Amino acid sequence: MNLPRGFSLIEMVITIVVLGIIAVAAGAFLVPAFNAQQGLERRAALVEAAEGAIRRMSRDIRVSIPNSVRVTNVLAVGSGFAIELIPSADGARYCSSGTADCDVSGVLSIGSADTVFDVLGCFRNAAFIAASGTNAYRLVVGNTDSNIYTATGASAVIAPVGNVTLSIFPGTGGTPTVCGSPSAVATTYNRHRVTLASHTFPTASPRQRVFVVEDAIAPVTYICNFSAGTLTRYAGYKNGAAYSTAGQPTDPAAAPLSSATGRRVADNVSACSVTSTEATVQASSIVTLSLTLSNAGEIVQLINQVQLDNSQ
Repeated sequence: MNLPRGFSLIEMVITIVVLGIIAVAAGAFLVPAFNAQQGLERRAALVEAAEGAIRRMSRDIRVSIPNSVRVTNVLAVGSGFAIELIPSADGARYCSSGTADCDVSGVLSIGSADTVFDVLGCFRNAAFIAASGTNAYRLVVGNTDSNIYTATGASAVIAPVGNVTLSIFPGTGGTPTVCGSPSAVATTYNRHRVTLASHTFPTASPRQRVFVVEDAIAPVTYICNFSAGTLTRYAGYKNGAAYSTAGQPTDPAAAPLSSATGRRVADNVSACSVTSTEATVQASSIVTLSLTLSNAGEIVQLINQVQLDNSQ
């Protein structure tokens, strides 16, 4: 009768040795592949984070009020840069004297108080149109330098807080309540008419531009502090009659940024830079951004040039 037998010690040792050899051989191929895959995932995450941060900053810069972009590469705390701007929510060309198809009642007076003017065409921001008759939005005309941040300058170029009301002018034709529809006057179209609290805009816009600002979210500051490894966005820290302070704020712990809600845009920031001076930005209408993110030995650097769309 054959009795069942187990493994001998020698067989177990040989099996363990063979399995060890197989494991070492497999590891020599698999571990580098795993490491490469993890590195690829880290790089992809860094690229996605950097692209998202650059896109967010670029979008705000691109639609900023003319001459409202202020930059500094010297932070109050840490190392990096600060960018301050006032984003526009909408814009249009206003009627001025001598503009074809503009009714005299809809011409914007420059240098004297006015309460009613027309724009050439229609505003497009649905939220601004829906907020007609409220004080949620303000208008900007003729900001020729960064005086929009001072109390005196802001009171000049920004219409005061008060009801900004939109209506349709002349309000005739087949669809009289639809802006942009043909009016009853030949070769003309219904346009938006703006009614606001009496205000004097002292300086005309060279291109007859009027910009819309959402009052609650202006202004905006981005602070990149690579000493702390962060890029943070601050918004809605209006300082009384002005939108900020005469000097650009660079310290989140001090006024006016201390009153704002900061939202992290990117982490793992190891380096960052912006166009060197405010004068360079205003002269070229271009902001150059550089952002470097790093994690576990993986490094990603993105450089982007942003063209400011809102010319005067």
